[in-house]
Amino acid sequence: GPAYNAYGNLERRQGNVERAKQLYQEGINANCTDASSVYHGLGKLYLSLGEIEQAIDVLQKGLDFFEANEFTHVQRNENVAFLAHTLGMIELNINNNVKRAKSILEQGLKRCRNSSPLLLGVAMCESRVGNEQRARQMFEKSIIADPDHAQAWQAFGVMEMKAGNYRSAKTLFECGLKNSPRHGALWQAYGTLESRKGNVANARLLFAAGIQKCPKHVPLYQAWACLELRDGDVLTAKRLIGEALTMDKRNGSGWLVAAKIEEKSDNHGLVGLILRRGIECSPNDVELYRALAEHEISRGKIDNARELLERGLEIDPLNAPLYHSLAELEARVFNIEGLAKLNKR
Repeated sequence: GPAYNAYGNLERRQGNVERAKQLYQEGINANCTDASSVYHGLGKLYLSLGEIEQAIDVLQKGLDFFEANEFTHVQRNENVAFLAHTLGMIELNINNNVKRAKSILEQGLKRCRNSSPLLLGVAMCESRVGNEQRARQMFEKSIIADPDHAQAWQAFGVMEMKAGNYRSAKTLFECGLKNSPRHGALWQAYGTLESRKGNVANARLLFAAGIQKCPKHVPLYQAWACLELRDGDVLTAKRLIGEALTMDKRNGSGWLVAAKIEEKSDNHGLVGLILRRGIECSPNDVELYRALAEHEISRGKIDNARELLERGLEIDPLNAPLYHSLAELEARVFNIEGLAKLNKR
């Protein structure tokens, strides 16, 4: 299984999508005893292509395969935990189906009760619906199960930060970095915490230290650029977001930050160019369509804006902010018929 998966991953990275699909499928058809990586690889491929339902179908088939066939107790549990975590996080983070995500993750925990990723997933579900006390219990279990699980420390700290519990968040970030000093998201979260507290100098030091340890973690550059933009250092913000986009031009949020920098510099002509370039590089990021539509509205180009919002809704038909922006647009031009059709949709 891992051999088929590694070969498929290689072809996927080289852009040979159909060949990658073929290799993953061959691995599945071979009925390998350790086939979870192949199901996972094919599911992640569909996910990268925006084919969410196919990804869910493949991962569910993987779970069914391990439940229906004879494996050792340990072997089945490990494979079920691996696939259940990925499937549960798709339901949580992409479909925003907390109930379904939690059900999948809890089913996985019945097989592998000390799985740190599954415990973290349940904690994130509880946090999403505001059950902070229950979330804390699950975060703690996830960290106890694996003290080196950096994402658990980071997610726990972020929840406390959002709740205004800055002291607890700081402790969690520091503990996480002690165990995993090369985890970029932990540095980013800690820097963001200091920025929220108004400790701009400390935030800069943390972002800089994070980049030194994790030079390829693009969100660190973006977070630091946003800090400098708020602080009025436009040149540094431009330099940082330029480095981020050089490393990963497919990251839509980077183009949004770059556009905000030019907007703050009153370079309104560049804003539209940057957002269009962002859509070229990240065509499935609906926030880029929404931002460019708002820019077109500011220039009085209503038809262009409407077309952009409709294109965004083709990509993500359940995106509420896009519907809201489109409704505002139609109301602005007194398009009663258009609003009625939008309400039906």
